[in-house]
Amino acid sequence: MELLTRMIDHHIWLTGEFVDRAARLTDAQLDERIEYGLDDDPDVMTLRRLLSRLVGQMGMWNAVLANREYDWSVEEHESVLSLRSRLTVDGPRFAENVRAAIQRGELDDTFVDAACEPAEVFTYGGMIAHVLTFAAHRRTLVALSLDKHGVTDLGWGDPMRWVAEPA
Repeated sequence: MELLTRMIDHHIWLTGEFVDRAARLTDAQLDERIEYGLDDDPDVMTLRRLLSRLVGQMGMWNAVLANREYDWSVEEHESVLSLRSRLTVDGPRFAENVRAAIQRGELDDTFVDAACEPAEVFTYGGMIAHVLTFAAHRRTLVALSLDKHGVTDLGWGDPMRWVAEPA
């Protein structure tokens, strides 16, 4: 098993499952302020924002790796349909970027994020670890929020058994 790619695959799958469950909720439920946890801007933390950031995080890094700008405005009050559409493109692209870095033995190699002001240098491994770490936090908040609204079938989204299943 290549654990890192399985963890990325689980992240993409679970994000998609969360987006699917979010489609069952009302706009009021999606936009209800979440009072627990930490995020980039807790004053506006909502289920919609968390899901948009989960998808957007992959899109943002895909853009950085392709040396193009990321359009942050897409994450402003994003529809569930838009989330699904972006995830369909950005999830597989992100997984492919991770697989390529692993296959080429580049996890310790660096790249420049020219979109940062000033530009910053990161390693591929550091970027992947960053995504998985902050995504795990956001996914936990999403699971709690969905649970609050009666959507419980995914539980915590624990990858323990999912990762161990054949790909």
